[in-house]
Amino acid sequence: MSKVILFFPIIRNAEKNFLPLGLLLIAAPLIKRGHSVKIIDQRVESDWKEKLLNELKKDPLLVGISVLTSKPISYGLEVSKLVKQNSKAKVVWGGFHPSLSPQQTLENEFIDMVVIREGDETLLELVDKLDKGQSYDDILGIGYKKKGKIHINPQRNFIDLDKQLPIPYHLVDVEKYIQPESFSTGEPGRDLVLYTSRGCPFHCTFCYNKGLNQRRWRSQSAETVVAEIKKLINDYQITSFHFQDDEFFTNLKRVEKICKLLLAENIKVEFVSSCRIDYVCRMDDDFLKLIRKSGFRTMQLGIESGSPRVLKMIRKDITVEQVLEAVAKLKKFDIEGKYFMSGFPGETIEDMYKTTDLMLEIKKINPYSRVPGWRIFTPFPGTDLYQTSIDNGWIPPKNLEEWANYDFSTVKMPWVSKRKEKIIRNAAYLVKFLRLQDKPLSWIHRILGRWVGFRWRNHLFSFLPEKYFIDIIKNFNKK
Repeated sequence: MSKVILFFPIIRNAEKNFLPLGLLLIAAPLIKRGHSVKIIDQRVESDWKEKLLNELKKDPLLVGISVLTSKPISYGLEVSKLVKQNSKAKVVWGGFHPSLSPQQTLENEFIDMVVIREGDETLLELVDKLDKGQSYDDILGIGYKKKGKIHINPQRNFIDLDKQLPIPYHLVDVEKYIQPESFSTGEPGRDLVLYTSRGCPFHCTFCYNKGLNQRRWRSQSAETVVAEIKKLINDYQITSFHFQDDEFFTNLKRVEKICKLLLAENIKVEFVSSCRIDYVCRMDDDFLKLIRKSGFRTMQLGIESGSPRVLKMIRKDITVEQVLEAVAKLKKFDIEGKYFMSGFPGETIEDMYKTTDLMLEIKKINPYSRVPGWRIFTPFPGTDLYQTSIDNGWIPPKNLEEWANYDFSTVKMPWVSKRKEKIIRNAAYLVKFLRLQDKPLSWIHRILGRWVGFRWRNHLFSFLPEKYFIDIIKNFNKK
């Protein structure tokens, strides 16, 4: 049996580091087969380079690196180069970016193979064949180089999530991933991320899901989900869970069963998860009462725009009226929700103002709704808007090095004028102060809240001279 190293690069300078569940899940079948697995997480291990070099001395068969688009690519390339310079191990990339752009990924000299989409079965088959010196040409779901040419094999079918092996949490220090406060309420606790499903059946034009999951949604059973929750509570005293599913509420019957099982076993924890607006509109009072009682405190609502024209353009399949209905329903049961995006190709300044108007309407219905700042849309491989963006004058990165410096804060989109960008960034800065007009903490907060409310109602986002003074107050409060 062989040794395998699995590496998770830094995502960004984030305060919260989630469990590398993807690596843990693909490690489980390797361990069962008898292979040795070492996980190195650059986010939480400052001595990652020393650990990697020490592990490379043990002659590993391969090093698998999980890579998202943008900055993780830069770290992934650094690790790949280190592996090539210090061992004979194969460098295998997996994750969102190589799955959606396998050809370009393999053009890099430091990468030998890619695992496309789910790696649970694919990586096991690859390791087994490499271990025995057998050909891997026929493995489904991989890309590789042979005699100077790149080959991309046919895709593998999606796996049955209920047949996944137990997660080998012992491979990581779980304490490093437990957050000291609830994602739902911000109150002190022990919060952990969990996945219960994969994929999404919808077709939003900005989302990677269509390219990666082919609009296929599949899930663990309610019994499997509750068993995992119980295990994590017992083993690590978890008090709050963040379901990182692409779309947790796709099957409302499954959610209902999960909630009833939690209540039947008297499990008292908090939850936050994603949810579509139209799903909330389908929920009756009994269902909302049930999920609130079982622990759901916050829902992440992908609203994206307050413009009916833009919502139709990005194929969101929701209406502004549904948004307001959903906000009112959630307020009735003390469940919070969020958020927006902007800067789509074809979006006008008037469309953007409709979005700010909708934000204000949401705050009127529920002053304590979380309305985070906008993000400027950036096109990613595998999305419908990727080609649309190219057609509108955007030039995509031509190699991994260019993708490494690619995100919404640095990339300039041809259709986002300087005025549009200024409006988006200033509105994103001001939105967090809207709540001050509802719950003032002092006279200065009350004045600021009213001033921001005046700006918001009159669409005064093109200039923001008071940002300097607000920052001074914020820094003073921190001290």
